[in-house]
Amino acid sequence: MAETSEISGSLVPLARREAMILLEAGYLWLDMGQFDKAREIFAGAAVLMPRSEVPQLALGSLEFAQGRHDKALQAYRAAQRLAPNSGLPRAHAGEALLFMGKVPEAMKELKAAIDLAPDGDGARLARALIEAKEAGALPPPAARK
Repeated sequence: MAETSEISGSLVPLARREAMILLEAGYLWLDMGQFDKAREIFAGAAVLMPRSEVPQLALGSLEFAQGRHDKALQAYRAAQRLAPNSGLPRAHAGEALLFMGKVPEAMKELKAAIDLAPDGDGARLARALIEAKEAGALPPPAARK
C-alpha cells in the first residue's frame, strides 16, 4: 500500500504522489484561467485533506489570481489556523494585505513569516515582498493608503 501523505491528513488513504498530482492539476487549471475547474479541485483537496494547509493556500492563490484579495486573505487565515508555525501562510496573508492597502498589518505578517522560519519559503516570499514595498512597487497604486 502507498505511504500516506504527510501533507494530507487525509480522510481516505491518499498517497503523497496522489495528493501532489491532485494539487498540480488544480494549479494547471488556475494557470490556464479555468478558475471554476481549479476551485473544484482545490475545494475537493481541502475536503480530502482537512488537516493540511496546502489546499487552503491553493484556494487563496486562486482568489488572489482573480483579484479577490479579501477572499484570498480568508483562505490564507484558514491555512494559518491549520499550520500556525508555518511562515508561508503568514507571508501570503501579508501579500494579500499589501494588495488591500493595509500596509502596517501586512508588514507585521511579513515580519512574522520571517521570524517563524528564517530559511523557509515563507521567509523568502516575505523578504521579496518587503523589498518590493521598499522599492515602491507595492502596494499597487489603487490600493495605496
